[in-house]
Amino acid sequence: MVTGRSAPAKRFVLLLWMLVAFFYFYLSYDYIRVTNTDRCFGDYLEYVVQIAGQDHRPAREIWALLLVKAEELGLPIKGQDINILGGGESLNVSVGYEMDIDVPLLQRQIFTKHFDHSVRYKQR
Repeated sequence: MVTGRSAPAKRFVLLLWMLVAFFYFYLSYDYIRVTNTDRCFGDYLEYVVQIAGQDHRPAREIWALLLVKAEELGLPIKGQDINILGGGESLNVSVGYEMDIDVPLLQRQIFTKHFDHSVRYKQR
């Protein structure tokens, strides 16, 4: 039986496919991790806006709560990324930031994902 390739060539091709699979798995994992972290922050933002609007909390307190949560989740949100307009029943908070998706092992940015959140107080 004649095969077109030698055993070392087959091993090399297998190794190459394994590296490609690892690369895509890692990129997928990093993308899913970033998206899930953003979803947690978005849920927290909704919660804070509803409580702060209901209790007429000051903007400085909302700003501090959001920065603490962002630090806890490891998000690159700075103070200027948070915009708070109005107060009480007219409260409107928007947050925009970017997260990097890295290349495995090299820790080099391959893709930047931009996130925007805009939440208004909703009376119940």
